[in-house]
Amino acid sequence: MQKTAIIAEYNPFHNGHYYQAQTARHETGADVMIAIMSAQFTQRGEPASFDKWKRAKAAVESGAIDLVIELPTQYGVQRADRFASASVSIAEQLRCQTLSFGSESGDIDAILHAACSHVEETPRYKEALKEALQEGHSSAQASSRAFRTVYPSFDLTRPNNILGYHYAKAAKSIQLHTVKRLGADYHDPSLMDVMSATGIRAHYLDTGEVRAVPASTEAMFRTRPMTHWEHYWPVLQFKLRTLPLHTMAELVGIDASLAPRLKQAGVEPSFERALAVVSTRRYTRTAIQRAFVAVLLHWLKDEAPTRFDEVPYVRPLAFNDLGRLALRDVKEDVQLVSKFDARLDFEARVTEAYRLPLQDDALIEHRQRPQFISSK
Repeated sequence: MQKTAIIAEYNPFHNGHYYQAQTARHETGADVMIAIMSAQFTQRGEPASFDKWKRAKAAVESGAIDLVIELPTQYGVQRADRFASASVSIAEQLRCQTLSFGSESGDIDAILHAACSHVEETPRYKEALKEALQEGHSSAQASSRAFRTVYPSFDLTRPNNILGYHYAKAAKSIQLHTVKRLGADYHDPSLMDVMSATGIRAHYLDTGEVRAVPASTEAMFRTRPMTHWEHYWPVLQFKLRTLPLHTMAELVGIDASLAPRLKQAGVEPSFERALAVVSTRRYTRTAIQRAFVAVLLHWLKDEAPTRFDEVPYVRPLAFNDLGRLALRDVKEDVQLVSKFDARLDFEARVTEAYRLPLQDDALIEHRQRPQFISSK
């Protein structure tokens, strides 16, 4: 069985995702397309526009994806290299022959060559990184600037190129394939047939209109309003105001320097205002959002994984007939989780934090089972 994996967030699943999956299926000769998808919060530290079960269902109902596997929150709300390492680990556990991803370059040889160049090990890179950090850039920005100093032919500032680069560095047994990104760039709000997820969400919040998505995603938008950070501001504001500084500094992604800034943000009238006040060159919007997720979840540093190249279980969220065959193919070799058990305790906490402001009792974690979507 030829299996091709895609690492995704589907926030939401849109026409560009459909194109990527269909192109990857054709070009890699896949019998089964498997998506490894972020859970209730995204890699960049945002509440997903819809819960993980709705997003997984929409992807499979589109016909482009056969199986959706959860990327657990502890591995998914992380910087790019950790996110990539955990996701690739799951793909390799599932014995996928190929990992396909979108990229701005569309040039797999350029990505592989950059990943094999060992740029980060060179003295020139280390010196450039040190200089960028001393100038006040965040670690991610400093890393990209230092990389360009040593290896200017590959643009490591573009979001999908960054992830593709880290997928290539993490891959052990899996082959890599890329599809050139179609339509709008990652943050581009332009209106067109293939829009970015950012553009789709912004347009929906501005107008109430859903554009550039398959029918399965459009149906999802009709089930309930889209989720965003402002839903969580009252509870997050309470926690920012009341958590002691020493407790806040024990949370993932928060140190003794950041904790006071976060606490001061608790007096702001809205989430966006709080984010704007705290963000700096050193503390980027993404880093602050991930810190806010840690506060919301009360995610302690000792609850974070000690390594990211081993995810201890594989949890299906939705599948069709082909996806079920793929699960049967590996069930003797991987830790499949289809019913609630202690391994999902942290995810249950995440889902409680996600669902309570939405007042959605249907999202209680221990009641959920993988969804079978008929292919007929």
